[in-house]
Amino acid sequence: MNQIFDEIPWVIQIRQTLEEEFEDETEVPVSIFSVPKVLMSSSPDLHTPQQVAIGPYYHWRPEMYEMERYKLAAAKRYQKQLQRIKFQNLVDQLVKFESRVRACYHKYLDFNGETQAWMMAIDASFLLEFLQVYAIKRS
Repeated sequence: MNQIFDEIPWVIQIRQTLEEEFEDETEVPVSIFSVPKVLMSSSPDLHTPQQVAIGPYYHWRPEMYEMERYKLAAAKRYQKQLQRIKFQNLVDQLVKFESRVRACYHKYLDFNGETQAWMMAIDASFLLEFLQVYAIKRS
């Protein structure tokens, strides 16, 4: 699989990473890894999301698009619960943590910080609603 690599976003990201100063000078450890190629090649279905993609690694896969409607609906419902606070404010707060979030990922994330923040906010809304529904059904 030959992916086209656009070096401009990479250079921008590297420049930002080298120029920024962390408040507490502690390094953020990599904690989110992609599945090793050996495991992926032996049983790809076991290591590839089948229903919903959470996070950036499988987010743009066409087979995940149908579930995006449900995730967006959950985000809309969450926005209504926020009442006076706009969903955009949540996204703006997440943008502030862009470099720390990127540092957690093993692979380079080839999209901008605002895209990353929107993805996180929508995925988080979906997960919160999913857990809430699960807890209600369980009790």
